Amino acid sequence: MGWVHGEDQVQTIDMYRALQLPVDRKEDFQVQNNNLADIIGVFRYVHQEIIVEHVAGDPERASRRYGIDGIARYRMKVRNPDSVLKGSHGVPQFGDFGAFDFGVSTGTQLLTDIVTDGDFVGASQQDSPQIKFTHPWYWFSVDGVCPNLPWTCIPPYAGCTKPKPPVMPTGCDPGGCAGKNDTAAKTCPSNPEFHDPTDSKTLKKCCLRYSDDPDTVVKGGLCPPGTKTPTGERGCVYAYDTLGPKDYLSIDDIVGMTDFPCGHDGERKCKNWQDWRKNCHDPDRKYHKMFDGSGNIVEASFCVEYDVHHACQETENLCNDPKCIALAPEKREVGLPFWQGKCDARANQKRAEIVAAYFLGDKVAKKHLLVDEALLKDAPQCSAVDQSAPNQCTPNPDGGPFCSRLFGGVCSTCWIPGTFVPYNLQTQPLCPYTVNKEMGNDPPQELRCKSADPVDLCCLYNLPGDNECNATIGSSGSNLELTLRGFLVSQSLQDNAEMTTFGKRWVTSLGGCVKDASSFDDMMYEHWHYQPPRNPEVAFASFRAALKNSAAVDWSGNCPPAPPPPSSSNSTGLIIAIALIAVVLLAAALFVAWRRRNRPAPAGNQPMLGDVPSGNQATNA
Repeated sequence: MGWVHGEDQVQTIDMYRALQLPVDRKEDFQVQNNNLADIIGVFRYVHQEIIVEHVAGDPERASRRYGIDGIARYRMKVRNPDSVLKGSHGVPQFGDFGAFDFGVSTGTQLLTDIVTDGDFVGASQQDSPQIKFTHPWYWFSVDGVCPNLPWTCIPPYAGCTKPKPPVMPTGCDPGGCAGKNDTAAKTCPSNPEFHDPTDSKTLKKCCLRYSDDPDTVVKGGLCPPGTKTPTGERGCVYAYDTLGPKDYLSIDDIVGMTDFPCGHDGERKCKNWQDWRKNCHDPDRKYHKMFDGSGNIVEASFCVEYDVHHACQETENLCNDPKCIALAPEKREVGLPFWQGKCDARANQKRAEIVAAYFLGDKVAKKHLLVDEALLKDAPQCSAVDQSAPNQCTPNPDGGPFCSRLFGGVCSTCWIPGTFVPYNLQTQPLCPYTVNKEMGNDPPQELRCKSADPVDLCCLYNLPGDNECNATIGSSGSNLELTLRGFLVSQSLQDNAEMTTFGKRWVTSLGGCVKDASSFDDMMYEHWHYQPPRNPEVAFASFRAALKNSAAVDWSGNCPPAPPPPSSSNSTGLIIAIALIAVVLLAAALFVAWRRRNRPAPAGNQPMLGDVPSGNQATNA
């Protein structure tokens, strides 16, 4: 399947944001001067900065931190200006990312880029040990009108009577700031052509202007209302349809709070986070636990959504900290099951798939996908169109760097392992199996797999040329050899039915049988992905251990014997018998037809039209 080139560098990407749900789940203000992320990026933010109990603040608070109770999806069309597309940035086709707090860009560099290049959408690849995943995730920044000032004035700025925001923007502390909609900020009487982000004094009271158009206040990248396709010009680099109820998801719902019993006897369902926190029915005190500053689990007087040991939360290496890794799961985290496994890639994948399935439905169901593949088909290719001027997505004969949009919907570098000439940046994520189907990812003719052995992984990518896996291993769950090699090929099929068939055969070969088909199917789903495993032996060991310990499998030895397949001799005899019966029936039918044809006609009857009488029966009229 070849993917076609998108028109005029416009790309469509699903971006997400954790937020306080609006009334009636209808968008009040379109997003600008703000940050968004892909699904994994949103969970990183919530898991690390919002729900961890021992660092969340006042135990008597009435909501999660910053009032966050939902996730929104924005189907963004992005067309960055040519100056950004031609530049060198961390994520191809995007400018550099910049953080926003309360509508204010917290970094001078982003503001400098905006006044120089005009409005743009920025992106940043993230791969910190705050959570675990199989590939990087992405954060995005969208600038808006007057990106250097907050939504409203911040005290103690002169004349400001507004309350302080929940997060004080760096540039407004101390002294406060004017608000971006203040008349004086837009006219800036003291410096009406202000376009120098390094002038920190003026930056707090006047809206920035473009350096080559100092009469114009920075417009922001959001296109005017009704615009369907961004142009890449100032004031129009991204567009999306106003959000409605279907574009919002309640965190209370997905974590299970609104299905949890509340009240003294659990006589009703909990209404929301606050109700659950105060009134969850927890007679065993399972959820009345949190961590103290020393990492001890202590009793809480309220129900705790989530908490994690400080070794996994506040140390330099976070999930990679040896102390965090050494902790038993029950000593590492407490709280609702939904949030368990912050440092587990598989658990993070499952959480992300729940959100993807809610917003994208059947397009991603049972595929492990977190992006809508249909959006990738019309996207601009990642690799340079002009092969004489390669970029960071132009593959070499050593298996990289390729780029795939399957990671967050943007161009993300990856590599193919097991090539004849080994790739030298093997800290990058492994490419998805389908990377060579994406537009512009045609592998160089010189790229060769070093072997046809699936353990080397390269042959699993179905690269053109003589790069297939050894055919004797098998090609489907029903005939693959029950070895590490067969397991790896089964994974690469990216089909849960094939994986389940392979797993059942493996169980049967060891004398077991599947007693709960649905649970077994769910378990098999966890043992493949759209990328191959970095360590095949560890993945295969995990697969075997899961089957050995599965409640869906009966290892008692009391399994009913499988019906033997029909032998070749029996099959041959059956075919011969059927053929003989058919011959006898045909002969009988022909005999009956002959008898009817040659029976003498009764006296007085004339031949039927079309019958030809024999010569001795012919008479003249």
